[in-house]
Amino acid sequence: MISRKYLDDYRVEQITDKNGRVRAEAVYVGGDFVVLPEVSKINKRLILCLSSLLWPAFIAALLPVSYIAAISYVTLPFICTMLPMFFMTGAAFSLLREKEIMKREQADKIAKRLPPGAFFTMVLSGAAFLGAVVTAAFSAEMLFIGDALFIALCLAICGASAFIFIKCRKLKALLKPSED
Repeated sequence: MISRKYLDDYRVEQITDKNGRVRAEAVYVGGDFVVLPEVSKINKRLILCLSSLLWPAFIAALLPVSYIAAISYVTLPFICTMLPMFFMTGAAFSLLREKEIMKREQADKIAKRLPPGAFFTMVLSGAAFLGAVVTAAFSAEMLFIGDALFIALCLAICGASAFIFIKCRKLKALLKPSED
């Protein structure tokens, strides 16, 4: 299904199949798009690897018994990192999988999901980290080993998403110049 934004990129053509029936088929007539600045293949793999490793870190932070993870102003932003992490991981996978020359819809999805996903993952996990540090400072006698793990993994998620954001913050989908 094509969204309304990209309808002008397609034209309906009448095609006769081998049985003699006339069928209508959508043909892409829009321009070829590229994602700029061009991210090298190694950076694409690194971005995908980091964004994929955030999921085990996210789950590992919630598994052990932790006093800090039971506090709402720490847990709420941490749990909310799931949605931007999902978009970031999907866009990173598409960035690696797609060809260099794409349709506008594919290029827009990558360019408009990867940097914001990394940014909001960084902000939300950073907020959870700050809340965890403040809580640890005021209630040090109630902390468990799981609290140290939670704080360390929050910082790791924030750092990894900050690295991804720095690598991809100027990512844009641009029309490829014609080679005429």
